[in-house]
Amino acid sequence: MISFGTYPETTLAEAREKRIDARRLIAKGIDPAEERKREQNERQEIVRNKFITLAQEWHKTVITRWKEGSRRGRQCWSALERYVLPDMAERDIDSINPLEWLEVFKRIDEQEKFEQRRKVHAYCRDIYKFAVITGRATHNPLIDITSALQRPKKSSFPFISQEELPELIQAIELYDKSKMVQTGLKLLFMTAVRPSELREAKWAEFDFQKGIWTIPAERMKMNRKHRVPLPRQALKLLHELHYVTGSYGILFVGRNANSQFLSNAAFGMALKRMGYEGRHVPHGTRHTVATGLKEMGYPGEWIEMQLSHKLPGIQGVYTHAEHMAPEQRPAMMQAWADKLFPNE
Repeated sequence: MISFGTYPETTLAEAREKRIDARRLIAKGIDPAEERKREQNERQEIVRNKFITLAQEWHKTVITRWKEGSRRGRQCWSALERYVLPDMAERDIDSINPLEWLEVFKRIDEQEKFEQRRKVHAYCRDIYKFAVITGRATHNPLIDITSALQRPKKSSFPFISQEELPELIQAIELYDKSKMVQTGLKLLFMTAVRPSELREAKWAEFDFQKGIWTIPAERMKMNRKHRVPLPRQALKLLHELHYVTGSYGILFVGRNANSQFLSNAAFGMALKRMGYEGRHVPHGTRHTVATGLKEMGYPGEWIEMQLSHKLPGIQGVYTHAEHMAPEQRPAMMQAWADKLFPNE
């Protein structure tokens, strides 16, 4: 006995045709029920081996292991949707050859998005690893493909010189498009933190009494907590900002939703409006601050700790001093803030 479907979804005419096909199989010595199972298994196998299926399974597996998993997970999937899935989604993963992957990555290189290409390559390489482990791919064509890709020129973030610094500080003081963005740009110069560390800061991280901002390890590049001394001028700005966003839990709220962070383009866009496009970017502020502190004669260890850098060589292994004594980093950053913002 074998079922061909239910009436009326399957019409009598369709059932008769299927009966004739089943009889033909029996005449050849083939069990129609077993043949149907085989065909179903083949269809399932085709779906299981599609790149999109493996990408989804891999993504679901790794997202729980990433720091700030949901945000990084969204960025990862967005990159795959933009650069990879339009061409590869429905392909059997073992059928995609290295030349096809090379074309995908070259298209990203042509846009000079070298960091994005590096990330997309890493995602796809790891999807292949997942496919090999689960028995759905025989090899990983992305392991050695980077040797055939364009190498980006190493360059630091654009930043202004010490001679140009007073002019930029004045431009920030006069910036009137957004008080919140103006505050953020000032705090970058007073703390030398990375723009993302400031933009995603939460009020719970600040101790106003002690004048210390403690950034948790999961938000730091080095995966270790970072204590930032807050000069008097920074504390004043933070108190003013707290009146505006203190009830939201985060310092810099988005324009359209108070539960979301300020756009990652906000600080850079403000600098462009001031006329500093190509001359200074938010991350370049760290270069300017480090140079200024060095010229003021402060020890390199204090400056490197302020930047949350690992010390080179054996020092980086054995030295864990934070230099947070009042006369060390706190005094250094207060002197720097007094130099930049004496009237705050």
